[in-house]
Amino acid sequence: MIKFSANLGFLWTDLSLIDAIYKAKKHGFDAVELQWPYEINPIDIKNVLAETMLPVLGINTLKGNIEKGDFGLAAIKGRETEAREYIVQAIEYADIAGIKNVHVMAGKADLSAKSLTTFLDNLKFAKDLSVSKGINIIIEPLNRRDVPGYFLTEIEQAKEICELVDQDNVKIMFDCYHVQINQGDVLKRFQDNVLNIGHVQIASLPDRGEPDFGELNFKHLLPQFYKAGYEGYIGGEYRPRTNTEEGLSWLKTLK
Repeated sequence: MIKFSANLGFLWTDLSLIDAIYKAKKHGFDAVELQWPYEINPIDIKNVLAETMLPVLGINTLKGNIEKGDFGLAAIKGRETEAREYIVQAIEYADIAGIKNVHVMAGKADLSAKSLTTFLDNLKFAKDLSVSKGINIIIEPLNRRDVPGYFLTEIEQAKEICELVDQDNVKIMFDCYHVQINQGDVLKRFQDNVLNIGHVQIASLPDRGEPDFGELNFKHLLPQFYKAGYEGYIGGEYRPRTNTEEGLSWLKTLK
């Protein structure tokens, strides 16, 4: 059976994060993802996870100065100190709360050797902190339409970076929505890179709504992902067209 996680940065956003975790459990999700939970005590997250028996699959490092357009810092030369503070914060939070993955956000940077070296150095810093704690580091290619100027945009680029960092706990977030917009050929790209993929996310295209129609047929794709050797969860990271609960029929259909 396919295992699904609810990304609570997108779903039940009208509720507190704690209440949203209970909702995800009630409606049949197998796990949750939290994005930026830092205002909540990680012990409170740990306690609700123990009660619901839902794993938290991931959190993100902070974006930086949102008002100035920051969308992560790890590939930006000259901002290494801030980037590493965010990495330490995320790994420490994940360790206390029992969270499995930390997404290190690359940020908006040019495709230069300088940016690549900065990103690699920060990822090596992250993996050195995380490996002994059993936490994985995740990197995610984002599409240029939604996040113009983002450094990491292609699956093959992410795979090369994972190989350059040379650590088993650095993996790719394969978000089908982003991959389809930037590159297409989703199934072949997944099959070719499955050993480097740590998590999968889905949404419909082009509206990023519930994954129940549009350019990608997830009823076909998801079994193929598992057939290719993937063993993890499928994250619902989408914007509900009305409200979260009215749009959950896709979950039963894809399970």
